Amino acid sequence: MKQKSLTFRIFINTFFVGTLVYLICAFLFISNLYGYFEDQLFHELKTESNFLKNYVLENDIEELKKIETENRITLIHKDGSVYFDNKVKAENLENHGSREEFLGAITKGSHQISRYSSTMTEKTLYYAEQVESGDVIRISCDQHSVWILVLGMSRTLVAILIIAIIISALSASWISKKVVNPLNNIDLENPEATKVYDELMPFTKRIAEENFEKKQREELRQQFTANVSHELKTPLTSISGFAEILKTGETDQKTTQDFASSIYDESQRMITLVNDIIKLSKLDEESISLEKEEISLREVSREAMTVLSASAAAKNVSMKLSGDSGVIRGVQPVIYEMVYNLIDNAIKYNKEGGSVDIKIQNIQIRTDSDKGGVIFTVKDTGIGIPEKEQERIFERFYRVDKSRSRTMGGTGLGLSIVKHAAKYHNANVLVKSEEGKGSSFTVIWGRTAMDQ
Repeated sequence: MKQKSLTFRIFINTFFVGTLVYLICAFLFISNLYGYFEDQLFHELKTESNFLKNYVLENDIEELKKIETENRITLIHKDGSVYFDNKVKAENLENHGSREEFLGAITKGSHQISRYSSTMTEKTLYYAEQVESGDVIRISCDQHSVWILVLGMSRTLVAILIIAIIISALSASWISKKVVNPLNNIDLENPEATKVYDELMPFTKRIAEENFEKKQREELRQQFTANVSHELKTPLTSISGFAEILKTGETDQKTTQDFASSIYDESQRMITLVNDIIKLSKLDEESISLEKEEISLREVSREAMTVLSASAAAKNVSMKLSGDSGVIRGVQPVIYEMVYNLIDNAIKYNKEGGSVDIKIQNIQIRTDSDKGGVIFTVKDTGIGIPEKEQERIFERFYRVDKSRSRTMGGTGLGLSIVKHAAKYHNANVLVKSEEGKGSSFTVIWGRTAMDQ
């Protein structure tokens, strides 16, 4: 079913509210008017009763019969028997001793009441008052019910209703346009510069934030594309150059071997770069299909240290592992990649004869609801990172020393993979470094990460 427009919905709601308000006001007006008329009738009955009770006191029934009035006059003895009625013969009337108006007059001196007819189209108003002799004079008159009054005013009410509907429709149309116009006039490119209702400020602010994030993503995408192109262009150029020379067939065996070795190294660098990009893409999209399992950071660290032992030996860098088992829940290949990159960087950017300390610490459990966590730290004695560069080292393809990084075979994606891998496992990465004195990278898994 097609969703109705906001303008239409505002129009319909405003129209119906306007019409409903008219109907309610009309009902209240008629009810109050009817009540007012009823009070006036009771007042007239009371006035007439005050006038006629002198005849009762003087027992001048014959004079009472001569009075011309549309109201019904009934005289009742204090025992309830009727001895005069100007509309019907008194002897034909039953005893009125049980009538409410009679009893009210006897006990309170006067009483007024109304009763509907069997058809509910009319009601009779009664005013009864006790005189000094103890007898009761009752004056009554008929009044149409409120529904008969409404029926009698139907033409006028319908005419007013039509006018109210027209006014409601015009007002609803104007209000709906007035409400919707600010929404239509929002500048989606610069929403915060548009004047809107206070209630819409969070909405325009959110659009502005999304625009900013979109712009940032676009800039990152362009930067990423440029970096990938640049990173691939260098090895491809080298491979192309070596292949072009080899194609001539004029190189000796040693030169051919050297060129083949360079082509292999450059192709491996390209494969590593593509693999890192794929890893980052999976972490970004959280499209890793492997299930999380219990992993010992100590075992993962030992495995990475074994693989990197040759690199450490080449630079005479010692590696030391200490601390607890550091059991966490995670995806094993992703955790290994994170640990491997941290240790690999600690070796690559270390000094000759330096050291790498890997420490694992279980956070102590305090309560039953707090399952604790794990702190994983890799500390080196290397070249360190300048303070102004530390905020950017987790950016993709960012290198503090570009020439040195390429010489060491880095892709510029290692720390970015570490950051995204930690985020995927609800962990935080902290860095402390001082230029010339080494760096320390710490990954912290808290209670939230343990519960995943």
